[in-house]
Amino acid sequence: MFEVRKIIVVVVLHVLLLSSVAHASFDKAMAIYGEGRFEEAKVAFETLAAIGDRSSLFNLGVMYYRGEAVERDPVEAYVLMKIANDGFNEQSFTRLSNSVFSQFNADQKIEADRRFSELNPVYSISAIKANIFPKPLSDEDCPPDIQPIRKVAPRYPKSENRSGRMGLTHLEFTISPEGYPRDLAVTRSTNYTFTKTSVRAAKQFLYQPPIDQKPIYGHRTVFIYQLKNTELGTSKITRELSDLESAASDGDVIAQYRYASRLNTFRYFKSYLKKIDLQYKTANEWFTKSAENGLPHAQFEIGRNMLQGRGCEIDVVNGYKWINAAAIGGYSPAQKALAQSALSKSELSVDRSMAAMAWLKNAAQDEDYAARLLLAWELSTSNIKELRNGEEALRLLDNDPEDYFDEVRIMETQAAAYAEIGNYKKAVKLQKKAKKMAQKLDWDIPLISERLGLYQHNEVYRGSYY
Repeated sequence: MFEVRKIIVVVVLHVLLLSSVAHASFDKAMAIYGEGRFEEAKVAFETLAAIGDRSSLFNLGVMYYRGEAVERDPVEAYVLMKIANDGFNEQSFTRLSNSVFSQFNADQKIEADRRFSELNPVYSISAIKANIFPKPLSDEDCPPDIQPIRKVAPRYPKSENRSGRMGLTHLEFTISPEGYPRDLAVTRSTNYTFTKTSVRAAKQFLYQPPIDQKPIYGHRTVFIYQLKNTELGTSKITRELSDLESAASDGDVIAQYRYASRLNTFRYFKSYLKKIDLQYKTANEWFTKSAENGLPHAQFEIGRNMLQGRGCEIDVVNGYKWINAAAIGGYSPAQKALAQSALSKSELSVDRSMAAMAWLKNAAQDEDYAARLLLAWELSTSNIKELRNGEEALRLLDNDPEDYFDEVRIMETQAAAYAEIGNYKKAVKLQKKAKKMAQKLDWDIPLISERLGLYQHNEVYRGSYY
């Protein structure tokens, strides 16, 4: 038993020496394991093994050897260790797997060969790499970006116009079942003046309601502010991209992610940057390199692009493998995405609700306001009594949002929390304010009136927000 523990330590040291940044997800998994949370650690190692992390696969084998979160199975342990080390030939891996195999009797050795034949096609690095990465497509062959049926151009801020400043604002939001831009968040902006005008314009957009009447999460758009007769500083942009590409090519994981992100940003300047390849599939190549090296931010981006078919074939199964890995690495947008996916299921089981709440609680710790808001809603409206806590929901909503701009949803969530603790007078007051806000935006949302009616009759609302 001492020898197994020693190997676990060696495996940890080996991975940490590669890069503490690149293996953030593995570090998180090991931290969970070190705290004795074996069920969670097993899930974390399985998640990372599914995207080709050999140290995670090896440590999963160690857990089978020890019987942690699973029934002890030395044969399964050996097979997982052997697959993890196949073509890798790490000395510590080899030493432990050989030690385990030497203890087998004849029947166990036969069983080990059989299990290896079964599991190798699933866990081998070659098999994983053949499936896990996005299948590239040109922009022309991908599903087109969703376009609004009503679009409002933002006003150029007078102060910025007078100063001759140009700007850029990235926005991300949910397209609601009615076609409205909800959960609007600004992920990047030149300054707050551009943020305000961009948000004001985006709220007036209208989209074709989704066919299945389910919200579309993670829709993105960009507003560009450019003065007339003003030349875009293409030389500065080209120099920035060249520097990032150089660092990315040298294996800098952060640079790989930043370069991919910048390519996606500057694609909106295609007419000025004709010599630069700004297709989504090119950005995906660098996101993939960074994701393969373990950066959770990149893992989330490539996973999300695979779900949406952005620069690649749509691949929901493998897309979620990357998002799961990013969530294990502690990246709050990935954790929130997994919670949204779980909560959107038509038959929401207790296990799925609890898993979603766990992801949201992790994301909320990272000061992700959208995650805190979603968690507060679930704490106020869950069909599972044991998960409800209106007081905690109100505490989560104490902080002012910095880059989140769906005041209607904030007000409705506060109303639901007050209803949960029995303060229906406050709930009605807040719900009425939310209704007026929606009407001012020309949003026709039947659920707002339905919830108001419940609160007016001293009843609570149970169920999802959309």
